[in-house]
Amino acid sequence: MFTLRTMLLATGLTLGLSQAGFAVDAFPVTLQNCGSTVTLKAAPKRIFMVNTDDVALLGELDALDLLVARTSEPAENVYDDATYAALAKVPLIASEKGATGGSVIALEAIIATQPDLVLAPESAVDRQLLAEAGIPLYSPPAYCSDTALIPGGTASFDRVYDQLTAFGAMLGKADLVAKRIAALTADVAALGAAGKDHGTGFALYVAAGGKTLYPYGARSMVTPVFAAAGLSNVYAQTDERVFEAGTEELLGKDPDVIVLLYSEGTPDNVLAAFNSVPGVESFKAVKAGRVVPLAFSFTDPPTPMSIKGATVLADKLSKLP
Repeated sequence: MFTLRTMLLATGLTLGLSQAGFAVDAFPVTLQNCGSTVTLKAAPKRIFMVNTDDVALLGELDALDLLVARTSEPAENVYDDATYAALAKVPLIASEKGATGGSVIALEAIIATQPDLVLAPESAVDRQLLAEAGIPLYSPPAYCSDTALIPGGTASFDRVYDQLTAFGAMLGKADLVAKRIAALTADVAALGAAGKDHGTGFALYVAAGGKTLYPYGARSMVTPVFAAAGLSNVYAQTDERVFEAGTEELLGKDPDVIVLLYSEGTPDNVLAAFNSVPGVESFKAVKAGRVVPLAFSFTDPPTPMSIKGATVLADKLSKLP
């Protein structure tokens, strides 16, 4: 039975659960999210989405038509045609870029669209001001501003199923959740049955200009994505989601495969940025031509894209020399 780590609660009592372990549709719905209590009095009909982190969760629950505004264009060659077509119909609202590259949006711009739910990292909006305006905010738990509230331990695909369960409760679509999770678990099982051992690897996010490298540890979805694709994350024992590391330390791991995560630009762009970092030519993966660019949305935060990412990565690994 899948647990609901987001601690779904109804006002005054715990939300009822079906025998399969999924929340029965009931409103109001209250969730504990990044240390804050979020209450929805009814299923939202107008959703404002900052960035594209939740596209796959909405799409999996047939809810992309609820979007009234978005701040970012989706990465190319990641989603299916129907998803791109649905997003193209949603107005794109101008926003600024934050220090980590995500959108930062003014409260006035959000209120102007009259949303009844905002989906955004806490770093992009002011939760308190939204609450004072009567607008609930739900943030990906992997991106909580207070890092102590980010789910700890080694990440697994259960986190994807938990997020689907949370969204099913918020959207009043809990009846659809069990079907979607059954299909996703079958995809994971198929990967495991056909999987190959591709050795060791780490995933790096290359900062703009190639000046800083960030590997991903146990708390990141990189770890289960790697495992499902037949790759062992050399930082799977590091109790961090992401952290900064110098080339010398990374060379101490020297894995068989290096995966480069990118959220903007193209695979060629991220390869060029990585190759500009002094010392990377010494990695055995670089010498052997075993460096793989992968769109960041195929990993964090946990969504159905993480499971698709394992399939995409497995295919890329199978084509390496």
